[in-house]
Amino acid sequence: MMKLQISNDQDRKEAQNRERRRQCELERRARIFNARNRKIGVDLPFLQRQIVEKRAERDEAERTNLAFAKQMIKDSDVALVLEAREREERRRICAEIDLFRSKFQRPEDRREFDLNDPDVLKKQLPPRASDGEPVGKSSAQKFEGEDLNYEERRKVMAEQRNAWLEQQVQERKAAETERRQAEAAYMMAIKARDARAGELDKLERECRYRLGQANLRYNEALAAEKKQLEQVMKEQEEADNCAEMYNNLTSDMLTENPDVSKSALGSNRAIGYMYKGMNQEELKKFYAAQKEQMAASKAKREAEDRMEAEWQALAKSISRTSERLDIEDKRRRREIARQLMEENQLMALQQKEKEKYFREVVYNNTPTDDYYAQFNTTTR
Repeated sequence: MMKLQISNDQDRKEAQNRERRRQCELERRARIFNARNRKIGVDLPFLQRQIVEKRAERDEAERTNLAFAKQMIKDSDVALVLEAREREERRRICAEIDLFRSKFQRPEDRREFDLNDPDVLKKQLPPRASDGEPVGKSSAQKFEGEDLNYEERRKVMAEQRNAWLEQQVQERKAAETERRQAEAAYMMAIKARDARAGELDKLERECRYRLGQANLRYNEALAAEKKQLEQVMKEQEEADNCAEMYNNLTSDMLTENPDVSKSALGSNRAIGYMYKGMNQEELKKFYAAQKEQMAASKAKREAEDRMEAEWQALAKSISRTSERLDIEDKRRRREIARQLMEENQLMALQQKEKEKYFREVVYNNTPTDDYYAQFNTTTR
């Protein structure tokens, strides 16, 4: 059976110490074998010159940013002035529109004002208090089946029903008595009728003959009278037609008399169905008003065109100024880049000469492989 050794606290402490020493050795090796940290000496005048150049470049950038900030503030001031002018112009136009609406577009002059009238409830009729009030169906105040006097009417109907029942009883008794008397009289009448039948038959035949003769004579007279009446009506219709044509020819409608269209409600009102148009004086006033409106519209359009031209000129000026500043900034940046490239080229040339000096003058003693083999073997 294989025995396994279990580690104790001392073994763990020794393992931790070994790991700590190994980490310290790795950190020391990374620090000592770093060629940049082991380099001896730096070019102090070159570093100072770089510091001076960086400061000059930073000052130039600050001056450029300051110039841009001043120009931006100036442009902002101009934009604020133009915006204030635009707001004032918009306010003036809105005031004119509100004045025009208050004079010529009032709510009470609209066709649908009765739908939006705030006093419409004050003008409405009150709800009905009884069935006797005259209200229309569209008022929604009286509906089919409503009966406000139902209790009173029910009492009257009960009394009337009792009276009707009493009257029906009396009428039924009277009808029964009359029926009996009628039956007796009917029997007597039948007997008399049978006796009278033969006599009436004879009289009827004679009467029919005489009635036919009279009817024939009446029809002949009626036809003659109808023919004469038609002739009279025809002559009357012709006379009425002639009178109507004469009245139409001489009426105010065809002669277009302007006085008939005047209304009794005022001199500036006219009757619509008799109005024949404006007279010469009214036409002159109408054309003059049209010309004034056209002149006002033309002046307004010209003012708007001038305002738009001024806005366009200002926008072009601002655009040209911005383009000029952008061109100057690009030219300055190209000049700075060119100077920086020349300086870098000069520094590269100096670096090459320095390396050549170290390689040919300072480091002319070329070491062997044995010399390099003794380094980087340990940190101690």
